[in-house]
Amino acid sequence: MKFHLLTIEHKEIFDKYLSADNLALSDINFTNCYMWRHAREISFAEVAGNLVIKTQYQSQEPFVFYPIGGGDKEASLESLREYFGSLNLVCSIRSLSKEQAKQLQQIYPLAHIQQNRDRFDYIYNVSELIALSGRKYHKKKNHLNSFLQEYPQFVFESISASNIAQIQETYTTWYEANPNKNEGLSYELLGINDALNSYERLALRGGVIKIDGQIAAFSFGEDIPCVLENEGISGRVAVIHIEKAHSQYRGIFQAINQQTLTHCFKECAWVNREEDLGIEGLRKAKLSYQPAFLLEKFEATIS
Repeated sequence: MKFHLLTIEHKEIFDKYLSADNLALSDINFTNCYMWRHAREISFAEVAGNLVIKTQYQSQEPFVFYPIGGGDKEASLESLREYFGSLNLVCSIRSLSKEQAKQLQQIYPLAHIQQNRDRFDYIYNVSELIALSGRKYHKKKNHLNSFLQEYPQFVFESISASNIAQIQETYTTWYEANPNKNEGLSYELLGINDALNSYERLALRGGVIKIDGQIAAFSFGEDIPCVLENEGISGRVAVIHIEKAHSQYRGIFQAINQQTLTHCFKECAWVNREEDLGIEGLRKAKLSYQPAFLLEKFEATIS
């Protein structure tokens, strides 16, 4: 089994296999893998008509995602089991959807499978996040109204070649001024710059909010055709990869969220705002936006 390190040139290969499975998972996405390849080694192999993505953090054992595509899943899994066995390792599979976990259990009845709550994706109704109507969004709407009243001169611009350099310069300045910056944030900075440098090729959409000519917030993501199998819903889903804002502006996070969905993803029914990674503050923030449901993910080992 030959694995290849991920580069921008491999997007078309990923797209071919991903289109066969229509996954809504935020992890199983070329842009996500491409942006975070600095933080860990990400490679892929084509096995039995499927795509296998392998990830390895420094000084840790590797893991893979469930085979993607329309090929022979059982043959791909067996090849993976043999590959890990040749390394004297147990085959570790992460970020399985509910349907993938069920399929794996059928193929390997003795596989050890468990949920990973920290990796659940948060799925929201796009029209609700744009309108912020009703009691459940009362606090969010108040924050947004405060922003609109205090900064009526704000401008929303779609991200394009004309403002990418300004976004990169602004976020680098924010990063350098952050007293809590760490290795993870440094990798995120690299990933943001890479995504913006290949913005059109990655088919990203997003925008910036400017106040008096200065960038106060920016956000970008993409829309994908998928099937949300746990809810029986099909259609286009927006996946938001990055959302950044300067906290000095009250209501700025509500504003960039609403404006990005309004101008870039209004035709999508749902938006995936990714996982909380078990971070308490992040979980609280994501839950406060009243997700329609959480997209479950599982981890498994086969030997």
